[in-house]
Amino acid sequence: MASQPSLPQLLKSATEHFQRRSFAEAERVCVDVLRRFGEEANALMIMGVIRFSSGDTGGAIALLERARRKNPTHPHVLNNLGNAYRSANRLPEARAVLELAIANDGKFAAAYNNLGNVLLDMQLREDAQRYYQRALELQPDYSDAIANLARIAEETHQLEQAEAVASRAIQLVPGHHQARLTYARVLQRKGDVNAAVPLFEALLREGGLPQKLRVSAHGFLAECHERLKNHDAAFEQFTAANELQFHQYAQQFGDDAGFMSRRRIEQMVSFLERVPASRWTASPVCSQTPVFLVGFPRSGTTLLDQILSSHPDVTVLEERDTLVDICKVMMPSDGGIDFWADLAEHQIEPLRVLYWEQVHAGLRGLELRSTFVDKLPLNAALLPLIHRLFPTAKIILALRDPRDCVLSSFQQRFGMNRAMFQMLRLQSAAAYYDLIMTVVQTSRSKLPLDLHEVKYEEVIRNFDDQILQLLRFLGLSWSDSVRDYASTAKLRSINTPSATQVVQPLYQSSIGKWRFHQAHLSPILPVLAPWVAAFGYAD
Repeated sequence: MASQPSLPQLLKSATEHFQRRSFAEAERVCVDVLRRFGEEANALMIMGVIRFSSGDTGGAIALLERARRKNPTHPHVLNNLGNAYRSANRLPEARAVLELAIANDGKFAAAYNNLGNVLLDMQLREDAQRYYQRALELQPDYSDAIANLARIAEETHQLEQAEAVASRAIQLVPGHHQARLTYARVLQRKGDVNAAVPLFEALLREGGLPQKLRVSAHGFLAECHERLKNHDAAFEQFTAANELQFHQYAQQFGDDAGFMSRRRIEQMVSFLERVPASRWTASPVCSQTPVFLVGFPRSGTTLLDQILSSHPDVTVLEERDTLVDICKVMMPSDGGIDFWADLAEHQIEPLRVLYWEQVHAGLRGLELRSTFVDKLPLNAALLPLIHRLFPTAKIILALRDPRDCVLSSFQQRFGMNRAMFQMLRLQSAAAYYDLIMTVVQTSRSKLPLDLHEVKYEEVIRNFDDQILQLLRFLGLSWSDSVRDYASTAKLRSINTPSATQVVQPLYQSSIGKWRFHQAHLSPILPVLAPWVAAFGYAD
């Protein structure tokens, strides 16, 4: 009787089947390995990668975690688990296991590249770039790392370099998806939209295009159609991008939970209406008081960020959840928030310390000038909490025509979380706008906020007057440097969809864009109508 194949022979067979993309046969062999030899890390890893390639990220993670438990230092198991965690948006876990993979194999180029991908998703662009470069040092013709460096060059507005580096990756691997996407994006940004459109369309016709790149290709193609005034085609592409993300993240972010959920925001509104600020205990005097730049996404906060960052006396922290740890204390999941009214000094001061710890971590050594601005648009929903901790804080409220604001939010590819998940469909985006503005207006009526409105459209039309008023509100003198905000933007790492827009001169084409899509917006216009009137945007 013929002897049964050994474990090394079975694993070799499974690997060969996998490399030939005979996934069913590879999995059959791996199941046989598990039946005969018990938990075996390599077999579990191959099965996990097969699940991952089929789109079953949850199943892949379960198998790869079993492989890790069997062999905690296996670099390839850790590398593949990091990729799966990244796909599930579990970025801190992805970072940790990829760092461990590198610790166990310092010459593992793919792990360096994949860690760079995670860091880029975490908006740590400079760190990501270092890991891509290290991958290239280990493997000079590594097309993935080359393509990723091209992407960073494009995102940092080095278009000529991006085009050259993307071309190099395409020469190495003519079908390379990321390199081709970046190359087409560069053509688009240079104004050669007609040349970019067929390149994006060719990518979208390919079945093997990864989900993230497919979403980007739909979005970039939509922007091309907008530029060409093919507005219906543009809307179709924006919708396609959003539906892909909706189905990808529905299980993770579809539930109405967290500090920015309807239940929590309505809880704050109810508290303000029931417990007037006159009944609150006094807050201790602040030794440091931040300025909060808030508004709905796509309301012009990134433009104001770059303008203020250009002033010699201002430091702006962009898009950091400085209040998230405080929310865990102040908004317990199993109780109300009426205790806010009776907070004592010894309870408030540690929360302020926690806030400034987050600020300094976010600044990463950047100088803290005399005026510090914390810019995170949806902190608008937390105005009651902000006022409780920093009652003398100045608030800059960025406003834009609600119809343009919601449409533009629908048209962007944001980093995904529960709040940004609401932007993937027009109906939920409009409902979320209504919710956020309800807490803003309630806060304005119930709290003595030191608040200054800045309308995006007025900044575009009358820059000097609007920015002078803003600087006076902040107690700052005029500086001509604020007019050169585009140069500031080119030097900064901007982690919002506005990055490619704020490096351009001011333009008015974004005002009233909703009219081009009025038919598509008709179901949500009644939801936005009260805010259109309240903010003075009625026709």
